[in-house]
Amino acid sequence: MRASARRASVVFVAPLAIAAMVAGCAASPGPAVSPTASRPPATAVPEPQPTASESSGPALDPGGDAEANLEYFTATLERLVAGGARPTGGVVVDALTAAGFDRAAMQVTPDETAIGLPVDALLFSVRLGESCLLGQVDDEGLATTTAPVLASGACLVGATASLD
Repeated sequence: MRASARRASVVFVAPLAIAAMVAGCAASPGPAVSPTASRPPATAVPEPQPTASESSGPALDPGGDAEANLEYFTATLERLVAGGARPTGGVVVDALTAAGFDRAAMQVTPDETAIGLPVDALLFSVRLGESCLLGQVDDEGLATTTAPVLASGACLVGATASLD
């Protein structure tokens, strides 16, 4: 496993492990992984447009928790990354907002490191009640899962980017 993939795995797994400890070791399903080819550096990606055939697929359950919306969340993001370019945080937030998720309930990590380099992995979340939808896009592709809300009331640990 490449060093950047190991780092990305640690970045994604650490918040999940902390969330499980904080929530009294509540069980959550394993990540849904969608393998994709190696991706170029972060770029803006056009917003996904649903097609007629997608309208019969998963749908947003506005009153549902993260578990009830995981399939829709994953399908929305799979369409977004299908083009091959890694999306920026703003593009992910815009796509999730267009799909009906509440922008105010989202968090996303910065697109760049503290020294201005592209991040190895972009993490993002949507809080739904007392549960979170979590996603990660990196060179290995897309991964999504659910977890309980952290004691802080957030879904991601650490610094997050502004959604403004």
